[in-house]
Amino acid sequence: MGKYIQKRLVGMIVLLFLVSIAAFALVRLMPGDAAFAYLNSINAPVTDAALAKVRAELGLDRPVIFQYTAWLRRVVCLDLGVSFMTKKPVSGQLLISFRYTMILTAMSAVWIAVLSLPLGIMAGKRPGSAGDQLIRGITFLGSSMPSFWLGFLLVELFALKLKLLPVQGAETFSHLVLPSATLACSYIAMYTKMIRGGIVENMGRRYAVYGRARGLKKNTVLWRHVLPNALNPVFTTLGLSLGSMLSGAVIVENVFAWPGMGRLIVSAVAGRDYPVIQGYILVIAVVYTLLNLGMDILCAAMNPQIRFEGEER
Repeated sequence: MGKYIQKRLVGMIVLLFLVSIAAFALVRLMPGDAAFAYLNSINAPVTDAALAKVRAELGLDRPVIFQYTAWLRRVVCLDLGVSFMTKKPVSGQLLISFRYTMILTAMSAVWIAVLSLPLGIMAGKRPGSAGDQLIRGITFLGSSMPSFWLGFLLVELFALKLKLLPVQGAETFSHLVLPSATLACSYIAMYTKMIRGGIVENMGRRYAVYGRARGLKKNTVLWRHVLPNALNPVFTTLGLSLGSMLSGAVIVENVFAWPGMGRLIVSAVAGRDYPVIQGYILVIAVVYTLLNLGMDILCAAMNPQIRFEGEER
């Protein structure tokens, strides 16, 4: 396992290097001028002299390759630079926003675990039943609804009509309920279908049929033998889902004014704040790759049949 982890870490470093190049290049290809956006943000007159001065202050007048190497040297030292707009360290801004995004993602993961597991088990235990058909219909609706539309729908129902939950902010736990439920909805549908499909498939395999033939109760076969095997694909895709939730929280955070990385990146793109955009992309890439590595190790620990590349079988 040690060699596998070492190999993955080397691959992760190479991947992050390529991501840094792509992030830097894409940001520079964005339409608009960072100097122009900065002058507009402070309500300063936009003149050629002012633009030239701001470009010099921001380092945008130097060759692109020099800008990239200077930024990369700082990144290696865990310094993501200074925001064009706020003049504050990007690392500090991302850290504060990342904390709120992680809280939102963690609560969404709780929704997913609490709802998708029992729904998937109920549907997979009796395939074709009325309950199975109902759950499949609900999951179809859940996977079909765009998150922004669902967010506005929940706001209309629970905040404006019933007045049970607040619309915006992050001061109390009640502020977390609607955005986390909105973010989790499509993933609940996806994992419910995945768990149901895994149970139905494994219940038809020989080991499950043999267990039933030996006189084991259906629930015993399900909980002891079928469910652990049915959950393997869930753990495999969990890392990808957590990473996509971090990046997919952009829409939800802006709908509910949640002060996470999603709101930060939208304001950074609007203001052409290059260091913040580059830092955001890099942080998401790091989290994504670390989650995938962690899920691979977890799957191997849970299932001894899995062997890493390079290990003897």
